[in-house]
Amino acid sequence: MVRGDLRGGFVRRAGYIGSVQDFHDATRPHTISNLIALLSNNRPVLDRGETASWAASLPALADVLHEAGLTRLSIALEFRPFHAGFRRADAVLMGVGDNGRPAYVVVELKQWQRAVWDSVREQVTDTGARYETPRHPYDQAAAYAQFIRNYTSGMHDESEVTIEAAAFLHNATEASIETLRTAGHRRSTGTFSGDGVGRRRFSERLLEIFDADRSGTPVKDRLMDAHYEQGPALLEAAAAIFSDPARYPLTDDQYAIFAEIQNAVSDAMSVTADRNQAVFVVKGGPGTGKTWIAMHLLGANAHARRQVAYATNSGSLREALQKSADFRSTFDAPAKELITSARTYWDSSRWRHPLDLLIVDEAHRLEQYTVRTGHANPRTLQQQLEEQHITQIFELKKSAKVLVLFIDEDQASTYRDFVTIDEALSVAQRTGASFDIFELREQHRSGGSEAYEAWVDALLDGTPTVWHDEDNFTVRVARSPQELERLTLENAAEEKARLLAGFCWEWSTPPPGAITIEDVPADISIEGWHKRWNLRKGIDGFPRDTAWAHDPRGAEQVGSIFTAQGFEFDRCGVIIGPDLVWNAETEQMTVRMEESKYKKLVSLHRRDPTAAARVRNQYRVLLTRAMRGVILYSTDPRTVEMLASIVNPADEALSS
Repeated sequence: MVRGDLRGGFVRRAGYIGSVQDFHDATRPHTISNLIALLSNNRPVLDRGETASWAASLPALADVLHEAGLTRLSIALEFRPFHAGFRRADAVLMGVGDNGRPAYVVVELKQWQRAVWDSVREQVTDTGARYETPRHPYDQAAAYAQFIRNYTSGMHDESEVTIEAAAFLHNATEASIETLRTAGHRRSTGTFSGDGVGRRRFSERLLEIFDADRSGTPVKDRLMDAHYEQGPALLEAAAAIFSDPARYPLTDDQYAIFAEIQNAVSDAMSVTADRNQAVFVVKGGPGTGKTWIAMHLLGANAHARRQVAYATNSGSLREALQKSADFRSTFDAPAKELITSARTYWDSSRWRHPLDLLIVDEAHRLEQYTVRTGHANPRTLQQQLEEQHITQIFELKKSAKVLVLFIDEDQASTYRDFVTIDEALSVAQRTGASFDIFELREQHRSGGSEAYEAWVDALLDGTPTVWHDEDNFTVRVARSPQELERLTLENAAEEKARLLAGFCWEWSTPPPGAITIEDVPADISIEGWHKRWNLRKGIDGFPRDTAWAHDPRGAEQVGSIFTAQGFEFDRCGVIIGPDLVWNAETEQMTVRMEESKYKKLVSLHRRDPTAAARVRNQYRVLLTRAMRGVILYSTDPRTVEMLASIVNPADEALSS
């Protein structure tokens, strides 16, 4: 038996590893409490009801394996597949097939007594479970199996290693889950109930895969000693998707920069390079194509069969990119898993076998220290990170030989945003990596208007200047929030438009039991005009925050700095809240931090007054999301008058 624990904050690969015979003995009434305690120790955060689930599921699984005579197999419980974050497979069976080759079966355990498959919506319903999940339980197991196949050294070749999946619903009968087995051949043959027929089918299927007379120990060692490695099928899929110019088009200038960066990456990886360690910073403002260039880098290096991944701390951007790549089939190589969170590279076991290339988008949004679980690290772990200066950017560099950081320091806008170009240089020097900077100058947001970008900079950081509309970009000033909404969304059928606002109103969570959108209170209230922020969770057909930017119904909610950054829209209506107002005496826009509802930024400002610049950066982001035009409104009347006086002033004079 191998005990799972937390050492230095790093989660071990499984909560329990042992032979099926030992596992069977450990699930008996007088010993199962010890097994559950062991599994609990390996859980940084234990879900409610998890221990009760283990107490019911594990003995049922142990009995099936014992009755089938598969006691020489090995089993891992709470197995964490490579690159799966904190997601865990309930059980992985490990043994030798009749062909003498390694064989693995990932098992998903469910407490359900019944379940219905909705073939129209492709989801499970009517389980009676406290926490509903729409995903077919076989698909859950198959996804973990695919993780092992695509991200584990020595597991990629289907002709050499068998990796299968199974769902075991030990409380159900064949009749009560009949429709789950009408959801396609693989789901049918891989889904088993707990009645006599279901257990017999499960045993027969396992005996088709495993040789009961062969020990599973060597096969177990092969998986546990393996390291993270992307398989060729995964890289082939990524190369096709992320190099596709139809999905991620580049201008000639952007392609030239991409080629320059790619050549530098290739030179750094060459066997003739001095160090094979490099950090590249790519500077670029809004609309310069940073994300599209990053996608082409991902595709090109996947095509070259390099170990490569893309990372960002923006959940909205990750979801949008995964959606744009059009991943449809559960059983295809999950190339979307190469689009990752920058918060998932802290496990030091990954550092022993670093990626060839890690591409980090919106690197200015990297945090100083990664929070491993929950909302904050345990005090002793946080102290260790600070003493050893294990910052998030250090973790990312340790995870890859070459690190490419796409960054815009002027978009650092939240209390967590930490990384600057100087910090990137410091990490390069610390890790013995070369360091180079590339700069993107061509921009395509705001109609390609450099004049508008300069106008925004002057408005936020200097003395406001007059704006006159250009052929490709227009600015309007609304006198009321109702007018703002009308001007922004009046061509919604033809344009992708969004309402945006500074963070000056509380962001509520839908109340428990909320079913319709009317159950969710409006967060923003201005002069009788009421709107909701983008939702923390989807409800009544309205998208949650991470899908707000690309779901059409997002237009009915107001976006913030947390969801707008990284996206572009045809037209934007921007509400400038009371945290940024016109000061006639200084003739500048003034930050009023006391009006912000961004509590952690307010707290940072108390310690560091320069944090006021982040409010200005928030509006810089909001004001530069539009491709064709922006409509401005301020909750402060004097600010509205100032804006009206400098935006197309000749037109304003004529209209009056």
